[in-house]
Amino acid sequence: MPSQQDGDGGMKAGSCFNRAESSVLNDTSKSLVLVNYFRSVPIKLLACVQNSGDLINMLPTCHDVAANRWANFVAVDFYKRSEGGGSFQATDTLNGELLCGCNNVHTCCK
Repeated sequence: MPSQQDGDGGMKAGSCFNRAESSVLNDTSKSLVLVNYFRSVPIKLLACVQNSGDLINMLPTCHDVAANRWANFVAVDFYKRSEGGGSFQATDTLNGELLCGCNNVHTCCK
């Protein structure tokens, strides 16, 4: 399973690092692509920012690194904490991209 690096170094704008113990992100023989972010030390107050725009902005970056494949699994600390749509919006975005190539699943229903 290809997986994005977790910990404080895992969410860097423009970069999508691979976890050392995972398959490389562009390994197309693996069907599960995981985007995850867990701080090295969980801080509930910071999760609001990191689980919002920062997480959403990582999706296209990791898509490119993962051989143009959208993640099909999202994991974060404090999934209910965000400024905006958070992990739910990230999941909605990914579902839309995976189902119909749109940036949210609701567009696929039309």
